[in-house]
Amino acid sequence: MALAWQPNTDGLEQILQLLKESQSPDTEIQRAVQQKLESLNQYPDFNNYLIFVLTKLKKEADKVTKRSYPQEQCQGSLPQLPPEVTEFIKTECLANIGDPSPLIRATIGILITTIATRGDLQNWPTLLPTLCQLLDSEDYNTCEGSFGALQKICEDSADILDSDALDRPLNFLIPKLLDYFKHASPKIRYVCHILEKTHF
Repeated sequence: MALAWQPNTDGLEQILQLLKESQSPDTEIQRAVQQKLESLNQYPDFNNYLIFVLTKLKKEADKVTKRSYPQEQCQGSLPQLPPEVTEFIKTECLANIGDPSPLIRATIGILITTIATRGDLQNWPTLLPTLCQLLDSEDYNTCEGSFGALQKICEDSADILDSDALDRPLNFLIPKLLDYFKHASPKIRYVCHILEKTHF
């Protein structure tokens, strides 16, 4: 299925070059790169380019995650982003939540949490049911990535999860998570126990 948004080749090359330069140990070069990236942030689809690099260009994604560009840009500009940009970010994050790279999975979890905690949890009614459904995936990475996102959402949005505004999602989250206390993965069992002690 074709993406709803595709990068401009020249624009993508420019951003890839900046990401490459960002690895320089020279602080002057790093400062210049940061200024260029900040200037690019005035363009709403700049965030799309970063998400595209993160999810589609695996060799370059490491530069993006190490420098924390996606979450920093998303956190800073989310309230001003056009709806179509936010929707692109949402779609790509959920589609790649099971990325084989733990670093990319963690970054995607942070992005999902950032969108959710900036008031969009109420405007993203399919998020929690989708994450719960993905927990049942036979792919471990997808299951672990979904758990990671749910953990972050529970940590940052605990109050609203037990509110009438969202029809009290804890009512279906708790029974769902109970099934995973005996999961084969120690990491997933650990997350379940953390969630139980801190939120349930």
